[in-house]
Amino acid sequence: MELLKDNMMTISSDEFENKIMADAEEFSPAIQQQDSGTHKVPEDDFKAVAYKQEWNEVSKLPADYIRREDMEIKDVAMKHVLPFLPGKSLMKFRAVSNEWNHWIVCPLLAYQQSTSFQKLSGYFYQVVDVDFQSDPNFLSLDHSANGIPNPSLGFLPERIKVLSSSSGLLLCQGLESYYVCNPLTEDWKCIPPHQYYHGSDPAVIPAFDPQGNIESYFHLVAAVPLLDQPVVFFEIYSSQSNSWSRSSSECLELEDTTLVGGGLYMKGMAYWSTTSNGVLAFDVKNEVAAVLRVPIPPGRYGALTQVKDELSYVTVYNDCGDVFMLDIYGGMDMSLNRSVCVNLGHKKSRQTLEKDPFIDNGTVLCSVLPCINSGDDIVVICTTERIYLYYLSGQKVETIMTPGQLNPKRRFIPYTNSLAAIHELKKN
Repeated sequence: MELLKDNMMTISSDEFENKIMADAEEFSPAIQQQDSGTHKVPEDDFKAVAYKQEWNEVSKLPADYIRREDMEIKDVAMKHVLPFLPGKSLMKFRAVSNEWNHWIVCPLLAYQQSTSFQKLSGYFYQVVDVDFQSDPNFLSLDHSANGIPNPSLGFLPERIKVLSSSSGLLLCQGLESYYVCNPLTEDWKCIPPHQYYHGSDPAVIPAFDPQGNIESYFHLVAAVPLLDQPVVFFEIYSSQSNSWSRSSSECLELEDTTLVGGGLYMKGMAYWSTTSNGVLAFDVKNEVAAVLRVPIPPGRYGALTQVKDELSYVTVYNDCGDVFMLDIYGGMDMSLNRSVCVNLGHKKSRQTLEKDPFIDNGTVLCSVLPCINSGDDIVVICTTERIYLYYLSGQKVETIMTPGQLNPKRRFIPYTNSLAAIHELKKN
């Protein structure tokens, strides 16, 4: 509480008033109204609820507007701290008071939280198979703050395969349809059929930018290889038009390679790893494709990761014992930016190393998991026993348990615990 008071002293009262007025003026037209006033929801319901905007007839300001002379610490926390918290934590704070509950279920807070909270919350993981026999599960980095009510995504109408994510929205594949959902609110939309065959393990990425996007529009970008041809074209879905279209852009630079599913979207760009250690990049707005070559040694593979707010390609290998080496590639030429030596403290006995089927000549098999994380620069390392978070700036290692032994067919999809809404699709 003292820290919060100190932060308040650095901000002028005029700034508080101007920000709150801007919130009221900018977003009140976008909030739907109900004649019955505030709608009460069960404690386990994570969905945002529209509410009636009431006005003070004397001052001509919103009834919940607080003048600076009347503002208390709790009011500052409600308006300026809650948007920076993960979704699960917000659900707990609904019990603080009716006023907080009213604000937390408001669509305005859902928008603010989806733009303000962009940290890695955990991973959806699933064994990739064509028969949809494996249900997804969720590995939380912090069970008390980050979580979802239904890790298997059982609220969807059929069994699915998780393909990728973007700012809190998941893209899932059913037998014949794609689904976009928010696993926290359990809101979902079925996407209309695409025109071209995307394959059994499609390279499709949701492109969702919450900032300035009060309508919650999103795109799906599918990289579609032509059969027996070194050509990749792109099919794009727009939630605004609720339709698919083929881009005029094509990529002719990928020969004898395969796209690896579970790509990433950041800063208007869609990225896919390839089996030839290249990165396929696609500018969603301008519809321009390019291939970034990563100069890594043969036989070594990595993952796409956000480092210092830029795209990086990170590889890891066990040098000896507990020592692991991280190589971080980045920039327009994807050159080697830095190498980092990390001690993960495995502490395995020699006898255990010899008996472990995932250990080759005393070397622990390991891999880097894809990661999108705004703020802390972290690399996520998966070994046979655990998952490690390595903080590059502080050179700190954090350990979390891994869901079973390392399985090459298990795919990890990074996820952000967000209240992001899904645009209501118009009927064609």
